[in-house]
Formats: sequence, C-alpha cells, structure tokens
Amino acid sequence: FDMGGTSTDVSRYDGTLELVFETTTAGVSIQAPQLDIHTVAAGGGSRLFLQNGLFVVGPESAKAHPGPVCYRKNGYLAVTDANVVLGRVIPDYFPNIFGPNE
Repeated sequence: FDMGGTSTDVSRYDGTLELVFETTTAGVSIQAPQLDIHTVAAGGGSRLFLQNGLFVVGPESAKAHPGPVCYRKNGYLAVTDANVVLGRVIPDYFPNIFGPNE
C-alpha cells in the first residue's frame, strides 16, 4: 500500500504475495517476478466534493500547500481528511510542520 498525492498503489495479500511474471510499463516489457500492483486514481491529496448528497473524489488535488483540511493551513477537503474522520489516520502523529505556525 502506497498512498501518494493523487493516486494509491495497492497489492493484495491473503497469506501469500500475489506475483506476476511479466508486465509492460511505458512500453517496456519486464519479465521477472514482481508484486501484482494496481494503481487506484485517488490518493490522499485528491479533493472531495459533495454532489447530490454523495462524495465525489478528484480529479483536483489539494496539493502539498495548503493541503487537506487536517494540515491546518486553510486547505481543501480531501481523501486524507476522510481517513482522519474514519480513524485510519491519527493527526496526533502528524509532524510539527503541519499547522498555521509551521
């Protein structure tokens, strides 16, 4: 699991690693055992919008500055904020660089 700003890379683990033995990236074929990784088009910085009573994600980014609301810099509602509300991200562990007095 690797969450970036506007995308997240995931690989399934169910007691064993899921491998693939051939992939093509940017037109280059690679033949070697590697994790079966898929990219989801929604990362921590992907903005959330409320439309017709439902949250819609992206494609706009909250960017690093000001960032999501939880960065405490008057930012935009983003996937990271949803993860804070759901308890998946704990703001107490954020470094001191976040906030208006960074």
